[in-house]
Amino acid sequence: MLLSNVPKKFLTILLLILSNGICHAVEVSSNEPIEYIADKEELVVKGDAKIEAGNFIIQADEITFHKEPAMAIASGNVKIDNKKVYIVADRISYDINSGLIHVNNSKIKVHNYYFRIENIDLDTDNDVQTGLNAEIFHGSMDQKFASSIFVKSFKITNESIKTKDTKFKIGPAVILYLPWAEIDTSSHPFYLEQNYGLNHSNGIYLQNNFYFGVNKGLKLGGLLDFYARRGILAGPALKIDHRSEKNQIFSEVKFGFIQDRASEEQKGVDIKSEPVPSNRHFLEFSYRQHHDDRIDIIARATALSDSEVERDFRKAWYDRNQQPGSFAEISYRGQNYIASAFGQFEPNTFYSTTQQIPELCIAYLPTKLFDTKLIHSAHLGVVKLYNRDKDLYGATSVSRADIYYGISLPLGYKDFFTIKPIFGTRTLVYDRNFDGETYGKNILQSGFDINMKITGQSDYTNETFSINGLKHVITPIIQYRVIPSGNESTKIPKFHRECFSVEIPSIDLDDMRNVDDLQRQNMVRLGIKNSLYTQSGSYVPKQLMRMDVFQDILFARNYDSFRQAPQKKFSDTYLMVGIYPTPWLNFDIHSKVDPTKLHLHELKTTTVIKDADFWKLAFSTNYLKFDGVNLQKSTEQYGLFFTFNLSSQTSITIGSQYDAKIHKFSQQRFSLSGMLWNSWLVNVGITTRTHVKREDHIQFDWHLRLLDF
Repeated sequence: MLLSNVPKKFLTILLLILSNGICHAVEVSSNEPIEYIADKEELVVKGDAKIEAGNFIIQADEITFHKEPAMAIASGNVKIDNKKVYIVADRISYDINSGLIHVNNSKIKVHNYYFRIENIDLDTDNDVQTGLNAEIFHGSMDQKFASSIFVKSFKITNESIKTKDTKFKIGPAVILYLPWAEIDTSSHPFYLEQNYGLNHSNGIYLQNNFYFGVNKGLKLGGLLDFYARRGILAGPALKIDHRSEKNQIFSEVKFGFIQDRASEEQKGVDIKSEPVPSNRHFLEFSYRQHHDDRIDIIARATALSDSEVERDFRKAWYDRNQQPGSFAEISYRGQNYIASAFGQFEPNTFYSTTQQIPELCIAYLPTKLFDTKLIHSAHLGVVKLYNRDKDLYGATSVSRADIYYGISLPLGYKDFFTIKPIFGTRTLVYDRNFDGETYGKNILQSGFDINMKITGQSDYTNETFSINGLKHVITPIIQYRVIPSGNESTKIPKFHRECFSVEIPSIDLDDMRNVDDLQRQNMVRLGIKNSLYTQSGSYVPKQLMRMDVFQDILFARNYDSFRQAPQKKFSDTYLMVGIYPTPWLNFDIHSKVDPTKLHLHELKTTTVIKDADFWKLAFSTNYLKFDGVNLQKSTEQYGLFFTFNLSSQTSITIGSQYDAKIHKFSQQRFSLSGMLWNSWLVNVGITTRTHVKREDHIQFDWHLRLLDF
């Protein structure tokens, strides 16, 4: 008997009759008439047959419904989809009573994960699925030497894949076995980065960084390096990425150890000219936690066997942070205050660092004083300062209390003009000083801030540069500060003092860190900020240009200990310029110029011209001059790098750096980047250097990283 044009509701009732009225409600449809075989009590659906069972939609060439047992068999190009799990198979069985779908020898996609599965059971009533004997891929299953995971059993939930008897593989090779694991479906289950190379000091070397996903928030791994002339470097590593409604934790630990087989001459000396030991190690630890929008914890520590260990074995880490600092801080944000505990420590004996163990502080944020227009703020802090080098600071340790109170009165007309007189006082008390006595000083500050905001608009348009109207914002700034006296005392060790910096120093008493060596101050800072914007496709306007200029004028000039001469009346002029007219052109400049003699003290520029599909050209300059009585140094370097895309997956980069002080090209590099078997990102390069301390003059390297889709 053929049933044509039968409503879905009727078919649902018919299925209930076939299963004695006890089944999960399903709806059936097809492009061809539905056949009912009375003697077998079977219902056969052909031609794009479809079942809607719970959260799943099952499609097949043919679906047969049986009464005893209440079962549906789908065969021929079977597809199952519930918008989270997608399955392709040749044949499946669906138990109408229990609502379970059983699949043999199928391929499944869950998020970015692909499965080859021997057996899997799908529950149409919930999102938890279980299976046996599966190979899991992150990305395509057809990639050569791709990473995969072979498991004896698994359970798929909304956010993870829980597995047992887990084998992590690269191609056919098993890399790691775990009795159980929990894979985060939003990230890659396996990370591998390899560096191959050849240089004089290490010989042929191979570096490996790898991580395996153990559960949703934890990845375990390690470092495993081979150096032909130095030995084997190995150690554990882990990453934590835990996120919940009220808590976020991000942490990373990396440890490496090597028994260095190099000669004493080859190992050289550390930063203090001490011999480098044979047993060498490094430990890097970082931690960030954000809890309930109130508490923040951040910590970082680096422990080294010597100052050159990362430079010798992990050059990229050394270039990123040549003298790493170690610290920890916890802060609590109240209604209008922040309480914090900050500690700075130095586990490495070869660095001279002021240690704060710890600094306890509570800061009262700028708040209205009762019902007046006055704004006041304050902070209170106590700290124990310590340093191993007594000759630098006059003492190895001191306890210090620091109290600040400031008040201001903002006045003005809307956003166009504001003037804010300010007054502040800062009291410092030092206990257990040179002679064991207590000393203190009080520092006063007064002054004002003047800010103006001038805007102009234009309807100018330009399709070439994607300009749709222009808005020019000019913000002139005048800041005046007076500190009558720093109350200097020879009894106070100068742990926190002024140091050389290329950044614009703060002139607010509350923000100054050089309080132990603070001198009188009478100065004005003049500045002007310029920004040019146009409309963009989003709510955020596009910045086309910026130009900021700042100049300090000193009415009270102190003795400059670096130059051993009085300070100049006019400080260096700071100039920052950025030009971004199109996506293919970016230009940035940062400079400092002596305005009286027009001597250039600092110039850093970056120019990037690119075509997103074919090439990119980057040119940079780096000039810095520092004049001190015992230190007169300058750097003058120019860099040029060109990248050309040979295809969508392959590119070459040619770069060179010229050092004008030695009149030579200090570094040249040629590299080729591309995809390997659609699974790996590979970069092959040759670098030549001149006038280097520990690096080789010629280096060959091969970088290989497993792609993270």
